Parts: sequence; C-alpha cells; structure tokens
Amino acid sequence: MSLYCPPAFRAEASYAASVMADNPLATLITRTATEPWISHVVLLPDPQQPDCLLGHLARANPHVEVLFAQDSVAVFAGVHGYVSPRWYVSDGMVPTWNYRVAHAHGRAAPVDGVQLGELLSQLARHFEGPDGWSTAAMLPATLAAMQRGIVGFRLPVARWEVKAKLSQNRLPQDRQGVIQALERGNEADCQLAAAMPRP
Repeated sequence: MSLYCPPAFRAEASYAASVMADNPLATLITRTATEPWISHVVLLPDPQQPDCLLGHLARANPHVEVLFAQDSVAVFAGVHGYVSPRWYVSDGMVPTWNYRVAHAHGRAAPVDGVQLGELLSQLARHFEGPDGWSTAAMLPATLAAMQRGIVGFRLPVARWEVKAKLSQNRLPQDRQGVIQALERGNEADCQLAAAMPRP
C-alpha cells in the first residue's frame, strides 16, 4: 500500500506529528489474503519510543486475529478543505481540495499486563489533562474487566509517508488568495489556512 505523492507535496516524517495532532483517530488497515481489515482507532506516539504508536482494539473485533501476523498501515487525516477557483488571481483554475495526511507503515506487537495499564493511563492523560479523569478513578475490578475486553498494541513505524497538499504548486499570489479566503471561513477553514505555507 503506497501513497501517491507528487514531489511538491512530499513532507518529512517529522511533519507527521502535526498531522496526528490535527486528528489522532487513525484508520488502521491490515492486509489479509482475501480482503483488508479496517478499524478506526486512536493512536498516540509512545513517549518511551517516539518511533512507535500506541493503541487498542476491542477484543471482540476480528481485526485482532490478523493484526500481529501481517503488516498494517495507520492513516491519519489532518486538516482539509475545499479550495474554490474564485480565490486565485490566475485565470483558468479549477476547484480542488487541500489536505494533510500521514501514513504509518509497520507490524503491530501486543501490549499487555502493566504496559496495557500504562497505555490506558496515557490515553486518558492526553485527552483529560493532568487534573482530569484517570483510570485511577476506576475500581480495580472494573479496570481489570475493561482490560480483558481490549487488546493493546504498539505499532513500530518502519516507514512514514507524509503528504501536505497545501497549494505549494501555485503562484505565491494564488496561494495567498486561498489563505485569505480560508481565514474568512469557519474554524476548520481557519485551521487549514494556518497549516498552509506562507508565500
């Protein structure tokens, strides 16, 4: 599984962190002999191993049966939005879509026991903050039952493919027109404008 990415839109692997920050809900795809398994799962960088991602699936999800035996790719979709030809200075332009994506390729390995508890605590801290809800608020029996219902995993990233299609292939004045139009839009449009390189 590879990503079509013209040279103008290629980004370094380090850029993936900002794409994941846009939206940590990844589409996890694992090949099989017949058809791929696809699950939607929150993945966060492992604080101990920055080249790894941490996540979990429901134990009842059949995806678990193939996850550790086959290569997977986790697809992160970042900020994105419509670009109108009216926003360009140049004539003869057509509508398009600007976006950021990052694909993490690797083979998952299981995370269980104490490490699974740490994974769940990390997820809670990431979204709740230091003073928010934590797994420590759960009764030990409830936490243990929850952990039995999930399968934690670490995805060591063997290869990143990162694409930032943000009007870099347009004239500076055209890119500036897109930025200005997006800045007058809704919150998602403003986020896309902020991600675009300035002329």
